[in-house]
Amino acid sequence: MFSVGIPKEVKANEYRVSMTPNDVSTLVKEGICVYVQMDAGIGANFTNKEYVDAGAVICRTIEEVYKYATLIVKVKEPQPLEYKLIKENHIVFTFFHFAGSPSLVQAMIDSKATCIAYETLRDSDGRFPILAEMSMIAGEQSILEAKKFRFSFMNHDYYDYTNDEVTIIGVGNVGKAAAYKAKELNYKTINLIDKDFEKIKDLEKDGFCVHEMNNYNLSKLLMRSDIAIGSIYVDGEKAKKLIINDLLVIMPKDSIFMDVAIDQGGMTDKSKPTTITNPLIKYHNTYIYCVPNIPSSVPNKASINLSKVITPYVIKIANDERNDDINKGININNGKIIHPSLIKDI
Repeated sequence: MFSVGIPKEVKANEYRVSMTPNDVSTLVKEGICVYVQMDAGIGANFTNKEYVDAGAVICRTIEEVYKYATLIVKVKEPQPLEYKLIKENHIVFTFFHFAGSPSLVQAMIDSKATCIAYETLRDSDGRFPILAEMSMIAGEQSILEAKKFRFSFMNHDYYDYTNDEVTIIGVGNVGKAAAYKAKELNYKTINLIDKDFEKIKDLEKDGFCVHEMNNYNLSKLLMRSDIAIGSIYVDGEKAKKLIINDLLVIMPKDSIFMDVAIDQGGMTDKSKPTTITNPLIKYHNTYIYCVPNIPSSVPNKASINLSKVITPYVIKIANDERNDDINKGININNGKIIHPSLIKDI
């Protein structure tokens, strides 16, 4: 049985914690030893005492967590200061998004650790159960963030945000959540565009304008879209630069493109990871939002949802009972790249 370590996230503006005290208690009842770094849950409103009451051992430093625990359970990809702490005996279970960071790939190869990525773990029905939980939050928050920034750009005396035209590119978990949140916010025109037109045509009955993905339709929509949300994801692959510079140029003045695919490298040539405190890149008349951890803007809710969905997998990994679902999540093992999509991108 592997011991579990929960370090405090060190990525800029990341306030989530990988496991809540309630779910740590579940691990402890299974006989699993859990080490939690001091204040790991503070940003998500979970106290050290709650973790102690759940049966966890509190470590004063991140170094202690990595020293005592074998299975490291995180929220986001390891940061450079963590690289030296990850050893051959570690299993690291987290969002890696390797396609967006060649340096992270090399660091994990060098560590010889086993790297299991939330975003490529797939169940028997072909779904991505862990990714889906955070994607739905990212989708909802993306339209809320876009609305906030559009307010800041406009003359409030005359601006009715519901007249903003919204286009959602890719209608998976992120796109669908964004679409229904936009509908809830009473946006009058919400366009959905996806290469799988059969998948989205039934959504027309809910008041959405649906379009098949092609260059003409994409150009036509972006030319009039005040808000565009890019949310295309293909199992661990680097995001395709679908939104070329010419498309950004034709968007209306003070429009915003929410690049939710930034974790996988981003959908525009101008996209580079930003932070919640400094989220925007401006190109001509368009703003590009490139925050790679959007769910961190609602850290308590996001932590609860993440913790709940990963707990059964953590128990299986800790008991060395990896199933096919978990094996699909292995991206790097013992210094070798395992996942087909990562091999393709390197």
